[in-house]
Amino acid sequence: MPDPFDSKLRAVIQTAADRIGKFRDRGLGEQNTKASLIEPLLEALGWDIRDPDEVHREFRPTTKDSPVDYALKFLRKPRLFIEAKGLREDLTDRKWVTQVLGYAIVAGVEWCLLTDGDEYRFYNATAPVDADEKLFCRFRLTDPTIDNTVQRLGLISRANLEENLLDVLWSVQFVDRRVREALQSMIGGADRGLIRLIRRKAPKLTSREVAESLGRLDFRIEPPAALPRPRATVDTVPVKTTTSPARKACEGRRASFDVKLSELISAGMLSAPLRLFRKYKGRELEATLLPDGAVEFNEERFSTCSRAAEAARKVVTGRRMNTNGWSFWQYSDSSGSRRELEFARASYLKRRPVAK
Repeated sequence: MPDPFDSKLRAVIQTAADRIGKFRDRGLGEQNTKASLIEPLLEALGWDIRDPDEVHREFRPTTKDSPVDYALKFLRKPRLFIEAKGLREDLTDRKWVTQVLGYAIVAGVEWCLLTDGDEYRFYNATAPVDADEKLFCRFRLTDPTIDNTVQRLGLISRANLEENLLDVLWSVQFVDRRVREALQSMIGGADRGLIRLIRRKAPKLTSREVAESLGRLDFRIEPPAALPRPRATVDTVPVKTTTSPARKACEGRRASFDVKLSELISAGMLSAPLRLFRKYKGRELEATLLPDGAVEFNEERFSTCSRAAEAARKVVTGRRMNTNGWSFWQYSDSSGSRRELEFARASYLKRRPVAK
């Protein structure tokens, strides 16, 4: 039997997505974005938006502080801040991120959310890492994968926020991120310990041959498409499934790996040559998606969007950092809306027939 809570949330998401499509070209001011897009979702997530002890509008930790748009509270204590911007505002602008993180840090609130009514960005404000790494997850109501949208929005349902589900999942993701970075560093730097381990499995290869092979091979270590679900929690909003979370994550990851940019071009999801762009640390970066699926940046050709993204970040920071190009690079779709490459990939995966 369908969960009525889940069904209500899906219906509200669909209504909001329809409104976003209606007002995308004209835009919506901040107040209308709150009233027509954000507050109906908060109600569907179990929050009483008319009770200031639960949803406190224009919350100020002290009289001297600037107000944050919403504070979601338990026992009159804020648990999560929401900073809203008008529909189509550029949430990648660092000033917005700095603003909402600043509000949360001053108030001692761990979690905050930045949204324009369509895109949602969750941040762990108190994590001892750079602002870019405080981002936990992001998604859009207009993304084609509504199951993932329901799952992620469900994290801030009244029940899940009270049970600190965000904290549990952040811990899992934080560990996974560090392990991924360590593996990528070992592979990219041809780590001697890794070379010795490979030679134990393939003793006929020399150390030099293994190191050269590691330099040629294109390893991609990506997070799962779906958020991991903790082993033991109370009932949560994310969609129930008979498939185990681990298997579902692996299937999602494997499907994503199978997709190449050239496939999206052939399917008509993207039209090349296509201008790619990203504002990173205040600097405008541009690249070009070529007809064969390669990406050109700074007159250099890269076989994948992730390698191009790594080169782009290095131009700004001076150091190479492993980067998921699918979520880094943006483009303008046929309606003029800013999208990330992962949006096109998700749309394609939804349409592609599943192999039997």
